[in-house]
Amino acid sequence: MSSSARGSEPVNPVSLAASPAPAELLQLRSLPRRGLAAGGGHVREICGRRGANGELHWTLQLVELRGPVGILHLPHEATHVLAGIGGPQVEVGPGASVGLRKERVLRHTDPLLELRRPRLRAAELSRILVLSTVTSRARPALVFADLHGSSVLPDAVRAIVVRSGRVSTGGSTAAAMEALVLPPATTGDSAVGRGPGIVAEDARVLMVVG
Repeated sequence: MSSSARGSEPVNPVSLAASPAPAELLQLRSLPRRGLAAGGGHVREICGRRGANGELHWTLQLVELRGPVGILHLPHEATHVLAGIGGPQVEVGPGASVGLRKERVLRHTDPLLELRRPRLRAAELSRILVLSTVTSRARPALVFADLHGSSVLPDAVRAIVVRSGRVSTGGSTAAAMEALVLPPATTGDSAVGRGPGIVAEDARVLMVVG
């Protein structure tokens, strides 16, 4: 998907990016990390939403697999969507393994997540985003997109993970391996409406939408 400004009136890219509602800029490599339940690698929580009593609505995590196998326990009440964003392909289990490559999305229903890959000489990480959702409370999805120029996001975009290029919105600019988390004012339950304006430079992103 390639985005650009549309409409009969000219759009000022500076005013689009300087949305009155600030976006939170996260450097993914700087987020706190915890070890996997087993295997080589770790997981970082990027963003999410919980209810007034702490009940999970959704959460987005980054899994970085370093060794040949990694095991992660996911929320039992949730369904999960995995997206490959970097590094060698992994096999997803338990049970009959399914390959997950870069820029591919895979649904996973088991609270136990097993990731496997061949033993590699290089220490390159396999990076996987995991979106866990309690569908009775929220229904976000992971969407890959190519963005360039000025545009207005749908109101339902909750976060943008930048894989390459640059994206500016809400007074913040994110580059590769950074994320923009949009404020609650622009992430209502309805997918109808206009969200914040952005300016992108040859950006390949993964968005949490819905």
